[in-house]
Amino acid sequence: MPVPESHQPPATYTHSHTQSYSSQKGPSPRPPPPPQHRPSGSTSSSRIVPGSSKDVQLLDLRTVKLPRDCLPKFLSIARVNTLQNRETCGLLLGKDKGTKYVVTTLLIPKQHSTSDTCMMDEEELVLQFTEERHLITLGWIHTHPTQSCFMSSVDLHTHSGFQRMLPESFAVVCAPSSTPQFGIFRLTDPGGLQTILECSAKEAFHPHPDVPIYTDCDNSHVQMKDLPLEIVDLRG
Repeated sequence: MPVPESHQPPATYTHSHTQSYSSQKGPSPRPPPPPQHRPSGSTSSSRIVPGSSKDVQLLDLRTVKLPRDCLPKFLSIARVNTLQNRETCGLLLGKDKGTKYVVTTLLIPKQHSTSDTCMMDEEELVLQFTEERHLITLGWIHTHPTQSCFMSSVDLHTHSGFQRMLPESFAVVCAPSSTPQFGIFRLTDPGGLQTILECSAKEAFHPHPDVPIYTDCDNSHVQMKDLPLEIVDLRG
């Protein structure tokens, strides 16, 4: 049976370290098209930082269990690219356990990247993999090779595609040259998610309102546990 639309990852995606792309409008069930990044070293007119405003929907979210060693293992996988100042991205797949979700698989898709972009290639392989394993996409993960651990506006637009399909979806940012090295985030809802979905900016990189758009979620509905993790690298 086909993978439900709400559980399919974006056909392609990229992310940035500073700002964002223009998102799709309308009720399309597919996540937004790939964003583009601002080159390293550039600045934005409105740096977005995690907020602490009330996340109304948080109380309704199911817990997501994330294997604790997923993050260091992903950094190890990404090391070759990181040393070349190139991004790496992956998908966090898992199972619906009724009262909770459990991440079981770190999938590294075929991809091409630069210092501030990472685009998935041959996405049909990902869809085939998730269908055959009966897995759903619970989150996504990517590196910021030389920048700090935060959600750029490109990342925010990318993540809005995941979160509007599965409210529990989360984004992991790995910044190996910075402290902290990891961050687990989601858009505030309501507030951040609606702001990003309604964003009509045409430029790839643009500021957003100076309000809490995203927040940490590793101390809320995403919980790191000592669990087994399968790692599948489609890059060959």
